[in-house]
Amino acid sequence: MDKTRMRTSEIQVRTRNRIAGALLLTPGLLLLTVFAFVPLVKVVVMSLQSTDLFGTPTGFVGLANYVTVLTDPSFVSVLVRTMVYAIAVVLGRLVFGTLLAILLTRQFHGSKLFRTLMTSTVSVSVAAASLGFLAVLSPTGIVNMLLGRLGAPAVGWLTDAKWAFPTIIMVTIWTGLGFDLILICSAIDGVDPEILEAARVDGASEARIQWSMVVPLIAPTLFYVAITACIGTLQAFAQISILTKGGPGSATTTITYNIYTAAFNAGSANFGIASALGVVLFVFVFAFTLLQFKFLDKKVDC
Repeated sequence: MDKTRMRTSEIQVRTRNRIAGALLLTPGLLLLTVFAFVPLVKVVVMSLQSTDLFGTPTGFVGLANYVTVLTDPSFVSVLVRTMVYAIAVVLGRLVFGTLLAILLTRQFHGSKLFRTLMTSTVSVSVAAASLGFLAVLSPTGIVNMLLGRLGAPAVGWLTDAKWAFPTIIMVTIWTGLGFDLILICSAIDGVDPEILEAARVDGASEARIQWSMVVPLIAPTLFYVAITACIGTLQAFAQISILTKGGPGSATTTITYNIYTAAFNAGSANFGIASALGVVLFVFVFAFTLLQFKFLDKKVDC
């Protein structure tokens, strides 16, 4: 009887815990459904329809919008550019974020001030940062003014196809660096100093300690930074819209900016095409993230 009562009591406790867990999850699931799943379904449905200039569906067209998107002569170049953009930004944020975090976590005069200044960039919105870079890098901006004072020719940071794409990459790295530094600095601070001190006693150089001990120990954090940086970069829009508007020509046009131009281009707005591009972007982000999990997760586990 006692065993039966105990088993019944355990079942009741588990049931109450499950109900409590379900109730706690319900608000979050409702928000996720309303703001993520429902819009995603609507985008998929709209991608199968033709629309007028105001986005009102005018008829079912099946996969015609996808055929239009995938057979567009510029689609492959935009896709490749988006991939290069994402890889360059992710690598840049990982490399610069890790190097700066290692420097900022060392004790030197003014280290706390520098750390505060570097991480404070996380509070600056992408739009505000882009406007700042626009003032600095425009043809009449501060950088070209300084180059002129030094006798060097002005550089079309935002107007020359050779420089515009690297400039967008640099701005995107800068806008995400504050967030990365907060995470990586916290991870480095969590490394047991006794392990590092033991390595120093054994004669290991500082570079060897950082590369062979610190970096592997903070690998889970670096993996998280890589995933979030990848997803954020593939969805980047504000810096491209403010700084170059996809130009010069199409030198800085990515899939995300293509979605905007397809939906809101004056006189030729097509929300069906834009929705199809959105679905393609979703699949691309999902596939890119899965690849990162497949290859980077193994290195983290090792």
